[in-house]
Amino acid sequence: MAARKERVRTTCPRDCYDSCGMTVIKENGTVRKVSGDREHPVSRGSLCAKCALAYNGAWIDPAERLLHPQRRVGPKGEGRFERVSWEDALSDIAGRLKAILSRHPSRSILHTHYTGTCSLVAGTFPLRFFHRLGATEVDPDTVCNKAGHQALEYVFGTSLSGFDPRTAKDTSCILVWGANPFASAPHVHKHWLAEAPGKIVVIDPIAHPTARMADLFLQVRPGSDAALAFAMLNVIRRQGLVAEEFLRDHVVGWEEVEPLISACTPQWGERQTDVPAAKIEAAAEIYGRGPSLMWLGQGMQRQPLGGNAFRAAAMLCAATGNTGKPGAGILYLNGANTRGIDDDYLPAPHLGPEEKASIGHMDLAETLGDERKSRALFCWNNNIVASNPDQARLREALRREDLLHVVVELFPTDTADFADYVLPAASFLEFDDLLMPYFNNSISAQVQVMDGMGEGLPNQEIFRRLAGAMGFVEPELFESDRDIIARLLEQAGYADGFAGLAGKGTVEASREPSIQFAGLDFPTPSGKIEIASRQAEADGHPRIPQPHADEPTAAGRFRVLSPASEWQLNSSYGNDAKIRARLGAHEVLIHPGEAEALELADGAQVELVNDVGRLSLTVRVSNDVPRRVALVYKGRWPKFEDSLANVNVINPGEKTDMGESSCVHAVEAELRLRPPPGPAR
Repeated sequence: MAARKERVRTTCPRDCYDSCGMTVIKENGTVRKVSGDREHPVSRGSLCAKCALAYNGAWIDPAERLLHPQRRVGPKGEGRFERVSWEDALSDIAGRLKAILSRHPSRSILHTHYTGTCSLVAGTFPLRFFHRLGATEVDPDTVCNKAGHQALEYVFGTSLSGFDPRTAKDTSCILVWGANPFASAPHVHKHWLAEAPGKIVVIDPIAHPTARMADLFLQVRPGSDAALAFAMLNVIRRQGLVAEEFLRDHVVGWEEVEPLISACTPQWGERQTDVPAAKIEAAAEIYGRGPSLMWLGQGMQRQPLGGNAFRAAAMLCAATGNTGKPGAGILYLNGANTRGIDDDYLPAPHLGPEEKASIGHMDLAETLGDERKSRALFCWNNNIVASNPDQARLREALRREDLLHVVVELFPTDTADFADYVLPAASFLEFDDLLMPYFNNSISAQVQVMDGMGEGLPNQEIFRRLAGAMGFVEPELFESDRDIIARLLEQAGYADGFAGLAGKGTVEASREPSIQFAGLDFPTPSGKIEIASRQAEADGHPRIPQPHADEPTAAGRFRVLSPASEWQLNSSYGNDAKIRARLGAHEVLIHPGEAEALELADGAQVELVNDVGRLSLTVRVSNDVPRRVALVYKGRWPKFEDSLANVNVINPGEKTDMGESSCVHAVEAELRLRPPPGPAR
């Protein structure tokens, strides 16, 4: 009998700018291969190497997946569990939650989540349960990009309405500042940037492949981005490239910042940033002549004054009038609101108290260590033991026997090892959902291509059932996936329903590229771009951006940068055997001059050491890294490392100037030879 083969389109929901279309080949109902959709405008028939390996590896391997609800039987951290039924697990969790609520405030129940999946229903619907519960949300963006969000809200009134990438056809310059598309947006790197007609300018401390392909690369010293922006503005002003009429009609505060700009010459900029003055001049002129696009990456704002740096960079857009017209604009992220989605519909904040309880990830370890502040913790869509700062302190807090800890997961992560209950989640291949990428303004179908593995359930179904076990009755808590998806497509103005979208895979939200701030009306208090911000001032920040540069790293110490690896997305894929083989040894990359000074060669065994921890690493000498910088890629699972730690073990969890966000790229440490192992016992 001939095998029955079929091809099904779906979409990758990982935390990536690309949101690739995929084709899944099935044989007699079994998934045989996951590959790129040839007709998708981003993937064009191929997946990035990491997704191609993981989706044909651990994600469809029942031996790697969590298949049944599990209850802890050993000490927290050992990862020893027994299988239980869904009924028993949910009944016990609900009973323990009710007991907590009878003696403690609801805010003592915490939940932490992020971008384990970026699909709309699975990634957002569970918030309805936690709003109804009155729980404390650990603000997801504080571990990643909150400073940039707050800064752009001061300037433009929003951080979630960026340029439409399709408008690149009309641009003369794309400025990529603090992003690494090669690792974090591989198809954008390969196609969108490569095919854009304008000049590509990249600003970054690391000479990554996107930087090396650029027409102009400015290797900025970490923490000096704001000073670089001011030096570029000095050139733009001197060259007569300031859009005077635009400033007069649509910008508040230019006259306040001009005296600061006057002193920030390219020569001053070179001293502050280590970027040659000639390159500052060239970049400013290319951008200033426009029309130009500016892509602000999340890495740039992970520094002590990251919010100030974003406000300074945004002034380039304001000074040159690079918005409101084809080929111009600024992008951090595009939210689902750019496709007409009501931001409050899916999370349903009305189910909870008017004043929501929230803390940041930088305070999580301390909060979990205090029984007065925390009685329960839910982790869904993230792996905090791998991704959070103050790693050793966090692990110790998670060992608390009186802390109810529930993890919703696909795989036995480091975080799951500390749980009282682990609830098996379905993968994106196992249920229908929607994707609205944060780069392109498109709408994509996530189509179920296989039955659920074991007893795994989509996030939303797990929390529907838990709501029932709690005795909650609000209809929003039980709304079906089918009805939610239909409502979202209606809001987006897509008339053909999910079946029609599934047939196409991905559609653009509009026929022609949208123009950012087309009417030059900005959702700020003044209705204009606010270089000078009363709101920022009221929140304790300078009224205008400052030409700041961090002090250079002291002799004998390294500034530790921990960007994304090309083989992982945050900590995703860190358990796949083929991915781990590609990752190889846990490395620290240093400049040849530093290696020579320390008498280190490739393969040397070293430690990065500071006041909060130490991390064992293998040296790799690289010209891509500047002096006094140590580069260690993030995302590795501690349980697979000899030292049972990753780069977050030396991250003290200090906060940026805005948003109480992570300034992980300001971590400093000493680099030392690793002591030889002690005698065997």
